[in-house]
Amino acid sequence: MVETITRLVTEVVCTLVGFVLDLVGFLINVILSIPILGGIIRTIINWVTEIIWRIVSLPDFLLSLAGIRIRKKMYVKLIILNNNGVPHTTEAVAIRGIQTAQAVFDRQCNVNLIYTGVCVPQLVTNDMANNIECGAGGFFSDWWIGGSYYELVSADCAFQDGWKRIVGYGAELIVFVIADITPRSTVGCSFSATHNYVVVEPNIAGIQSMAHEIGHACLLPHLEDAADVNNLMFPNIRTDAAGELVNRDMTNFQIASLRGSRHCTFI
Repeated sequence: MVETITRLVTEVVCTLVGFVLDLVGFLINVILSIPILGGIIRTIINWVTEIIWRIVSLPDFLLSLAGIRIRKKMYVKLIILNNNGVPHTTEAVAIRGIQTAQAVFDRQCNVNLIYTGVCVPQLVTNDMANNIECGAGGFFSDWWIGGSYYELVSADCAFQDGWKRIVGYGAELIVFVIADITPRSTVGCSFSATHNYVVVEPNIAGIQSMAHEIGHACLLPHLEDAADVNNLMFPNIRTDAAGELVNRDMTNFQIASLRGSRHCTFI
């Protein structure tokens, strides 16, 4: 009897604390959606937390380099944006990219990429959020209207993850499916640890670039040598006749680096 009551009280307290943390995270994320000021603060928070958790994860990084890779987790959410209210794609189509990323990170890194679901916002997507320049312009546009839209949508669609995005550890990586990314040959984009999200186009190459862009979000740079054509981080996303990702290999250092990211956790 006492054990049952204790368990119930613990569950109630945990639920209440979790809700309070989520609510606080939501309010902070709304503040962080303020153009310019919120964007600058977001950038600082994301890089500071990335550095802190990289230091904390150093033992696992070293073990991973040595080939000792204890099972870890990452969380990913899919948010499909729209053009005048019409979603760019469906979950049934976009889920292929998630499944590819799950297979790659499971086989290469011993990381369980947990899909937390899809969200299709009712809020009409503005042009700055729907069209991203994958370069300096895109980096700074996150401080403006486009980034504010992403932050507001994230606060709504990923409410229960809000406080994790503040403290950094174990926060969901959000994949936004948007209309267009420039330069023209680019089908996906990530600004490294600066953001908690990546963006992809709704075409098959864009969908299959999710694993590649998640790699960038975990600080993996491009490998551009011809010998690396089958590497996950080779700049050109290649798919076969069935629409499956071809370049899936990862080096030992890439594996350790991804596992050391703030997004990759034991909990």
